[in-house]
Amino acid sequence: MPVSLQLREQSEEQGKPQVLEGYALKFGVRSVPLDFGRFMCYEVLEPGCVTREMLMNQRIYFTMHHNREMILGRWDKGNGTLRLEPDATGLHISCEIPSTFIGDHAREMVSRGDLSEMSFAYWTDEEDKTAVSYERTDETTDDGTPIYIRHVHRIDWMFDVTIAATPAFEDTEIKTREAQMEAVIEQMREKEAGKDDDKDDTEDTEEPVTESGTDGSEDDAEDTEDGKDEEDTAEKARKRETLREASKLRRYVNSIYNEI
Repeated sequence: MPVSLQLREQSEEQGKPQVLEGYALKFGVRSVPLDFGRFMCYEVLEPGCVTREMLMNQRIYFTMHHNREMILGRWDKGNGTLRLEPDATGLHISCEIPSTFIGDHAREMVSRGDLSEMSFAYWTDEEDKTAVSYERTDETTDDGTPIYIRHVHRIDWMFDVTIAATPAFEDTEIKTREAQMEAVIEQMREKEAGKDDDKDDTEDTEEPVTESGTDGSEDDAEDTEDGKDEEDTAEKARKRETLREASKLRRYVNSIYNEI
C-alpha cells in the first residue's frame, strides 16, 4: 500500500501515547496470493468499496490478530472510541488507546516495531457482479493452478480492523510517530556521512584477488546461487504462513457471520 498506523505522542504531562491513527486499508493495491480452493487470486479493493453510508450501519472492532478478546476500540454506527473516515486513499482510522493490559501491550509492540502491519475482516455478496468481479491473469502457480485478480467493488459488512503479523496486504505498516521521525533523521545523517566516505572508498578500494589469481567471480556466483536458494525457501515459508493466516481469517469471518 503502504498502509500506515502511527502512535500520536502526547506531552510529558499527559504521559503515554494515547492515539493510534493511520490507514486500515488502501485502495487499488494487490494483496498477496490468496487460496480460493480451485484457484488462487490477488485481491484488489477498488476505490469507493468502503462508504460512509455502509459504515454508519456497522459495529466494527479494532483488535489485535482478529481476536475479540484483544479489543482496543469500537466503532458503533458513528459513535465509540474508534473513528473511521473513508477518503480517496482508503479507510483512515484513529483510536484512543485504552489503559488496559491489551492497550499497553499494543502500544509497546508497535513502539518497538515488533508488530508493523494491519489487516481487516469483511464480507460482501459474492454472487452480486456489481460487488465482486474476477480477471484472469497470465500467471499460474507451480502446479499450474490459474491466478486471478479479485476486484472488490463493494464491501457489505466489515467486522474488524486489526494489528496483524501476517496480513493479506503485506506492505501495510504500523509505526510510532516518534520512531518514524528518528528514522528520517538517521537517514539524513547517513546521507551526509556517506558523501565523505564515498570519496575515501574510491581512493582506497582495490579489486579482491583469490589465491588462484582470479577476481573471485566464481565464488561470487556460488554465493549468489546459495543466496537465491535461501530466498526461495523463505518465500515458500512466507506463502505457507500467509495461507494459514487466510484460512484462519475465513474461519473467523464465518463464525461471526453466523452470529449475525
